[in-house]
Amino acid sequence: MAAEVLLYSQPGYIDRNGVGADALDKEMDKLRARSNETILQGARFIRTATPRGGVYKEADYGTGLELPRKSEDTDQMPFVTPVPGFDVSISVVNFRLAIQVEQSMIEDQIHPVVKKMMSGLLRSGKLNIEYGIADKMNNLTSTDAAYVGADGVAVASSTHPFARRETGTWSNLESATALTTTNLFTAMKNLRNRTDEFGYKKVIMTRQLVGPVDLLKKMAEIKESKLIPENALNTANTQTDWTWSVYDYLTDTNAWFLLGDRPADENGLIFVQKVAPNIKPLEGRDKATDIKWGTRLRMRVGFGVHIWDNLQYNQGA
Repeated sequence: MAAEVLLYSQPGYIDRNGVGADALDKEMDKLRARSNETILQGARFIRTATPRGGVYKEADYGTGLELPRKSEDTDQMPFVTPVPGFDVSISVVNFRLAIQVEQSMIEDQIHPVVKKMMSGLLRSGKLNIEYGIADKMNNLTSTDAAYVGADGVAVASSTHPFARRETGTWSNLESATALTTTNLFTAMKNLRNRTDEFGYKKVIMTRQLVGPVDLLKKMAEIKESKLIPENALNTANTQTDWTWSVYDYLTDTNAWFLLGDRPADENGLIFVQKVAPNIKPLEGRDKATDIKWGTRLRMRVGFGVHIWDNLQYNQGA
């Protein structure tokens, strides 16, 4: 039997000839709602900020200073100053969506499901946030203007400039390699060796390994196996003090990354929310129509990236 093609008679309306037809069917025994639950998986990667006006601006500043210099009391005092940081500007974008029901649909429905059909607007707004986060997470190595960080390079890059330019550059980008225990150890070591603008150790410990669903089996093997999976010599697996998880919205089936133990306030990915997703009744401009139960979704949000030194990224192989 060929698949049935489902059509909307009037997109934007729940009417008797389109999506509402089954609710009028006297022979229909039951109308079952499809699962519509959405868990915001990307929430762990972001920090939320509230803009003033339609643009959010943020800059970082340092409290780190050079080490004290050998200096006698009779010598001229060696003065130092913190190093200025980088700033980022994130624009707020307006998003809207609406749905309406015709009067005859309300009058004639045998199965009272119309209002339930309209309940997906909030989920749509929530999913919009998820995909906004995913857009950034799937373009961590992009040098397009929409994706670069506050320091002018890709979020995951081997050429991040230090705020103190004399110190040179630092990297949170691994050579592209497949996920193995050895390559994981290398990324952990590189994350732990992260330094600040003066070259002093920051010592960032790995808190979580994240990958796409395609790496679910491999991540579980590395973490849960008592012996190193790729080693035939019964070498003990010492991976104990971190967790792993799947981010289902990653499009690269080979990429994986580490998140360190820095405070959440240092997350590089910023979600700006001026107006949270909200639902209100919608009144059409033509009062003579018999379109009832109109509802609209409105939200004003934005996404941007500052600098993410709590991240160690590998494009995989």
